Amino acid sequence: MDYFVKRGTEQLGPFSLADLQQQVQSGKISPGDLAKSEGMSDWGLVSQVVGNIAVPVSAASGAAAAPAFAPVATVELPPNLHWGVVLLMGILSRLFSPFILFNMAWTFILANWARKLSGDNNILILVAMYPAGFIAGVFAMVLNAHSDSGPLIGGILIIGGAIAYLIGIFKIKAAMEEYYTSTENMGLHLSGVMTFFFSTVYLQYHVNSIAKWKKTGVP
Repeated sequence: MDYFVKRGTEQLGPFSLADLQQQVQSGKISPGDLAKSEGMSDWGLVSQVVGNIAVPVSAASGAAAAPAFAPVATVELPPNLHWGVVLLMGILSRLFSPFILFNMAWTFILANWARKLSGDNNILILVAMYPAGFIAGVFAMVLNAHSDSGPLIGGILIIGGAIAYLIGIFKIKAAMEEYYTSTENMGLHLSGVMTFFFSTVYLQYHVNSIAKWKKTGVP
């Protein structure tokens, strides 16, 4: 049975199972690359192919079979909600304040996923500082309504929370790029400008793209 390997937009192969394992052992193919055989409907990790099937070695060679690779532990994607829905909810949150709760909740979902990708718990803390800073800022303005310092303190708290949130968004971006160019080699690169202006909508667009990539091998 022949196997093909997908690395970004490049397709390699065909390889026999023995050839595929040799390519992985030599470092030419990563266990995190995508692989597919003629009998497979979806693309899967190379590690799942070479790790679950023993490679026969010719008895004439007298060589022992190479140890199989342990499958790479992968992180599941967050809910594959279409990015257009996230955009719509973001627009509605500008018009109707209750919808802002959806935006906050979805940002936390992405931040928690990125925490699993990178192991950095600070991502959740940074994202949480935006609603915390906003609430604290409003309270500061209300409690110090008759003081000149009230609006200043409130504004600093709100701006500080927004800055922390933006740092958290870029940490999500960095976690996605690192994970999907190392553990699962999809060659993912995100735009800093698009991340800045569209944040969760842009990130969710790439979640949709990754889900499609993992299923079809096509970016």
